Amino acid sequence: MEHSESARYFFQLGTLPFIMAGLLHALGSVGDVISPRFFTPVNDEVRQSMSQTGMRFTQRTSMWLAWLGFNISHGLGAFAFGLICLLISIHDFALVTTLKPLLPFTILMSLSYFLLAIRFWFYAPAIATGLGAVCFILAYLMV
Repeated sequence: MEHSESARYFFQLGTLPFIMAGLLHALGSVGDVISPRFFTPVNDEVRQSMSQTGMRFTQRTSMWLAWLGFNISHGLGAFAFGLICLLISIHDFALVTTLKPLLPFTILMSLSYFLLAIRFWFYAPAIATGLGAVCFILAYLMV
């Protein structure tokens, strides 16, 4: 396998954790709209309190609805990031290498998600985003 072919392989592999984790996150969050079980507090009284509490800058929504909306949009954002990068690379991998900022952007994004996962989340997203970052870095080094 030549370097550009290996780079394409690693780049595409790096998109998969974002596609899969983003989709699962969005679907789990949508499910929580109907029956809270994934991103709901362990103590149901906290969720109920969030449902009855507005935000300082708007009373239009509750903290619980804002929390669900954030989680759905967060999942969709990670999914879209991975999917758009995958589609670009499948359509024309040369575009990935000729658009000079694209590879550094994917590294920056994946490392940002990785650092967020380490600081604020838990091990599964840290592993997934870390694997994506490693794949993007390997692709960059092989181009």
